[in-house]
Amino acid sequence: MKFVKPLVSLIVLVFFIAGCQTASGTEKSQSEEGLTPVNVGYLATTGHSLYFIAEEQGFFEEAGLDVTFNSFSNSGEGITAVAGGQLDVGTFGTAAPLKFESEGAEFVFFGGQMGTGAGVVSKPELADELKDPANFAGKKVATVSLATGDVVWRGALVEAGLDWEEDLEIVEMKSPADVITAVNKGEVDAGVVWVPFVEKAKQEGLEIIAYSDEYLNDHVCGRLIANPEKFENSPELYVSFMEAMIKAEEFLHDENNKEEVIASVAAYIDVDKSIIEKDLYDGYLIQTADPDKEAILAFKETMVDIGYLEEDRDVSDIIDIEVYKEALDNVIEANPDNAYYDKLVDRYKDRNLEI
Repeated sequence: MKFVKPLVSLIVLVFFIAGCQTASGTEKSQSEEGLTPVNVGYLATTGHSLYFIAEEQGFFEEAGLDVTFNSFSNSGEGITAVAGGQLDVGTFGTAAPLKFESEGAEFVFFGGQMGTGAGVVSKPELADELKDPANFAGKKVATVSLATGDVVWRGALVEAGLDWEEDLEIVEMKSPADVITAVNKGEVDAGVVWVPFVEKAKQEGLEIIAYSDEYLNDHVCGRLIANPEKFENSPELYVSFMEAMIKAEEFLHDENNKEEVIASVAAYIDVDKSIIEKDLYDGYLIQTADPDKEAILAFKETMVDIGYLEEDRDVSDIIDIEVYKEALDNVIEANPDNAYYDKLVDRYKDRNLEI
């Protein structure tokens, strides 16, 4: 596996973008092994497991790719690197890219990684009261700015009749670890986090008030995004990348591979393996490489409805579903009797074409 130092400072990030940009911003060179270098940005979450499986099981290498992983502590910093062209691929939620796009940044959505997978936590003595979103009135809640789970939770507040700007205090923090610390110290009443921090909070004595899919069923989260110029100039790279991701998804969903899957993820995420297993196999985290255009558009409408986005604009043209389809066709052609790939074809039609 190849890592660069976690990019957690915006100052460092700006330097990274300014100092590393190539002349064209899109050209790729071949490594000594004949593999194409790919810079991938991710968050330290079990929700990004398809990346780790694809790398550890050799699927990226099979696709002719030499992937270097860049770790970020929150979506805003990672998206800045994608927009600057220094990441070829990034996964930083759904809310953050849509928010940045509404403010003028340019992205292409072209694949998926995870759905749902967030949760709201508190000390045990408050958990029962806060199971009713209306009871967040007057409370102080910590979130991570631009987190997808934050949008879902705010949507639940609006449905309960609350004004999240007036009826409670929301404190935006830099990372889910900071959120858990604030809840444990009693600085806030509750916090919104994502996997693996939901279960980590529980291990530290906090209680899970609700998982995000209890507020918004099967909601989309981590989407694969790219700089439009890079995406347009290197379509074969992105098709190859998605072939590896599809193979990783199939590998994950084969129960016979559970031990290898957990080991692959543990190489990147520093949490107990029991948390990794619960996150990936307990049913509240969706893992698929499908871009899920329908869910992205629905989530954008949620953001508009709750006032998270000021303008209701059509984003259909920045969601590419053809690269994933070509990749899916390629893996099916190579393995035509694979029953799991047949399921992916049905999902693709249902979630991307019937809109």
